[in-house]
This record gives sequence, structure tokens and C-alpha cells, in this order.
Amino acid sequence: MKRRIQWDRRDRGIALLLVLVAVLALSLIAAGLYESTQASWEESTLSRARYQAGLLAESGLAVAMHPQIAPGDAALRHELAPGRSWEVRITSEGGRLPVNELTSERMRSTAVELFVLWGLDAAAASRAADSLADWIDEDSDALSNGAENAHYASLDYPHFPPNAPFTSLEQLPFVTGMDEIEKFQPFWRDHFTIQSDGLIDLNAAPAELIQALTGATADAAAHLVAVRNGDDGIAGTIDDVVFSDEGEVQALLGMSQAEWSEITSLVTLAGTVRRIESKGKVGDRTETRVILAEETTQDGNTVLRPLVRFRE
Repeated sequence: MKRRIQWDRRDRGIALLLVLVAVLALSLIAAGLYESTQASWEESTLSRARYQAGLLAESGLAVAMHPQIAPGDAALRHELAPGRSWEVRITSEGGRLPVNELTSERMRSTAVELFVLWGLDAAAASRAADSLADWIDEDSDALSNGAENAHYASLDYPHFPPNAPFTSLEQLPFVTGMDEIEKFQPFWRDHFTIQSDGLIDLNAAPAELIQALTGATADAAAHLVAVRNGDDGIAGTIDDVVFSDEGEVQALLGMSQAEWSEITSLVTLAGTVRRIESKGKVGDRTETRVILAEETTQDGNTVLRPLVRFRE
């Protein structure tokens, strides 16, 4: 009898141990399922926020594509509900260096000066500018510091350069000398364009590009931009000054008439390609959509013709 009682106690102990093990296993499984569900739920929440932010950004673009909307218009900033908003910035694509125009000697020298302002030495700046020009010109004769077929063939790229205009900024890294530019200006894509009307818009260009193009002092170029940005000092707001008189710009830059005559064919005060950047925001999530649109006239009315659109 005594032995039987001992066996019963042992069986109950084993059973209790098995129950504890089972409870522990179920607890671990439940915790794992909870964490998995939470991760899935958080991912789903982020996806919804991203999608909704994208819709808000698209709404901002729709408003900005109206030809009567001007930079800084109140309609370009709108809060649909707390934590849900769009904000749109309209500027001219002409505020960037038109790389497909570097076959022009003056535009090429502008590129050299800009690269030097970014920190490149003169030799590296000239090599990059000449190579960009050789990439798009129609001949196979290399400029003094450029690169044509023979150079690229030695690098096992026998089909470079195509001797045709760039169709995407993503082609530029293949050009000899662009590696040096990227070292000093990793955000070079924000400073180049292939979609503008080919002229530099002095109502949109940054001070460095104005200085490189005009030969004005750094202070003069910075002063022009400061005047242009208005009293709040912020570009793209309602108080911005839009220059319409070339003589006023010339005076602010301290340029002589002879100096101005050298660049007059390369500049404009009314670029025809708008850059529209719309940011939609839901909570902490932001989505950006961009449209480049050309201003044209139909039946006496200004209309915007989309050229390209992308997300950032």
C-alpha cells in the first residue's frame, strides 16, 4: 500500500509538471502570435498612412496645376484634418543647370565655375564639364579636357558616349568626371535639369548658379536672392519679389552693359517649365509627388502641359 501511495504521488507530480510545461508552451505561442500580429498591424498602419499621404500629395498637385495658381497662394497649404495636410511649392525648373545646353561654351564655363564653387579644383571641374558636353555633342572629337569614344572604349564601354542629349539624370553618373562632382556635391541631382526650356531663370536660380553664370560677386548674387525671397526670407511664399525688368537684375548684380550682353541669350525672368512639388502628410508620414509642367498658350489662355511626374 505504501508503495502504491508513492507511485500515485509521483504520477501526480509528473502530471503537474506536464501541465506547467504545457501552460508555458501555450504562453510562448500566445506571446509569439501577439508580437506577430502587432508587427503586421503596425505595418498595415504604416501602409495606410503612406497611401493616404500620397493621396493628399496628389490633391495638392491637382490644385497647383490650375494655371491661375501662383507660388505662395494660400490654397497650396491646406490642413484637411488634424495631422492630415498638403503643402505645395511651385518654382521654375529654369533654376537648375540645363546639362543638355553644355555644348554652348558660355554655359560650359558656367558649369566649370559652379563645380569650382562646390569645391572641385579647376582641372577636375573642366574635365567634368567637357565630358558632359562630349556626351551630348554630335561629333567624336573630344574637347580639350573631355572624353569621347576612345576613352570609354579603354574602360570597356565602347558604346559611350551616345552623342545625343541626356534623357534621364540617371545617365550622368556614367560620364567621366561625375564621380568627382558626387564627392563634393552628393545632391547634384537637385541642381541639374534636362526638362527646362534651356535658359537659366534668374527668378529661381540659387546664388551659386547666378554667381557662376554672371561672374558677379558672391555677395551680389546672395543679395539678389535675398531681395527675391521677400521680407520673410523664404522662397516660394506670397511676398516673393518676381523680377520683370532685366535692368533691375543687372543693377543688383553690379554688371556692366557689356557683361550683361554676354549672357542675355542664356537667361530668362520667366521660365516656361514649372516645377511643382507637393508633400502630403499623415501624422509623421510624408509622401512627395513632383510634376514638371510646361506653360503654353491656347486660345489666349495659359495652360499647363505635364512633361513628367515622379515621386521623391
